[in-house]
Amino acid sequence: MYSFRTKSTINILLLFAIFTILISGCEKRVKKSQFHFGTITDITAIVKTSAEQKAIDRAFDTIKDIDDRMSVYNNNSEVSQINRLAGRSSVKVSNNTLNVTEKALYYSKISDGMFDITVGPLMDIWGFRSGKNRIPSDVEISKALSFIDYKKVKIDRSGSTIELTSTGMKMDVGAIAVGYAVDKAVNVLKDNGVKNALVNGGGEIYALGSPPGKDAWRIGIQHPRHSNTLLGTIELKDMAVSTSGDYENYFEVNGKRYCHIMNPKTGKPVEGIMSVTVVADTTTEADALSTVLFIMGVKDGMKLAEKLDNVECIIVTGSNEKNMKVLVSSGLKDKVKLKIESVIF
Repeated sequence: MYSFRTKSTINILLLFAIFTILISGCEKRVKKSQFHFGTITDITAIVKTSAEQKAIDRAFDTIKDIDDRMSVYNNNSEVSQINRLAGRSSVKVSNNTLNVTEKALYYSKISDGMFDITVGPLMDIWGFRSGKNRIPSDVEISKALSFIDYKKVKIDRSGSTIELTSTGMKMDVGAIAVGYAVDKAVNVLKDNGVKNALVNGGGEIYALGSPPGKDAWRIGIQHPRHSNTLLGTIELKDMAVSTSGDYENYFEVNGKRYCHIMNPKTGKPVEGIMSVTVVADTTTEADALSTVLFIMGVKDGMKLAEKLDNVECIIVTGSNEKNMKVLVSSGLKDKVKLKIESVIF
């Protein structure tokens, strides 16, 4: 559900060529890419000075540090240490890991546990971590569910420690850590004088300012059943967007699709939702809420989105293109341009 390799984020297509070009005077657009969180991370920035350009590398250093500390695929990461010592001992961690875990627990509370970073055992038995996908038995699911409880994640701010209080528990912050890393990278850019940039953590995007000559960054949202087709476009300035979907990491058995986004109440993949796109003030919030709303479903998810300040969403329901419908929250009605007909506002 939440691993860096398996979190299904829509591969957002930028609707303009991004490369290093002169824009005006000494100003130029620079794009750099690195591999973090199991995906390509891009930073595009409009820079004037060498110091601003060097800030891009510092932003990547920040992203790498967060990835190194929180990836479940890094045996030496802080999260991996927490998992190994579950039920036995707390682990001293960085401030970033404390922040991400605290934020994750907040989303667990407001979603009544539908967002749960202790979902690791479910990811294991469904094979989404190993790549050896399978449908587990009801007995296996029941056992895995016994290890899932975000309330058993204990944070000690004074000692900078995190502990899983029961043996067998495993936490995975991949559904929020990428967005957090993007926000931290944006802060590095801003602190070094960069006013216009786009930071894309494999689909978790923050649009800082706007590109030259434009009012906002224009971003395309991929169609959930056609990788080379856009569902629509949206323009963002000083806002974040994230999409979770059922199609980037899934397997099929007898024509039925099983996606990696797990319902921590049932122990099974979520059905009936193709994708959820969330627009919010921060990428941390957008990243977490795209998963939260996906699991909660249309009625409860839309209700939560409408309740939260400065949060909007696009929910695509159905299992295939024939029964696909798109629901858009009220605040996006005049901001998003969708290219399909079955839209409900």
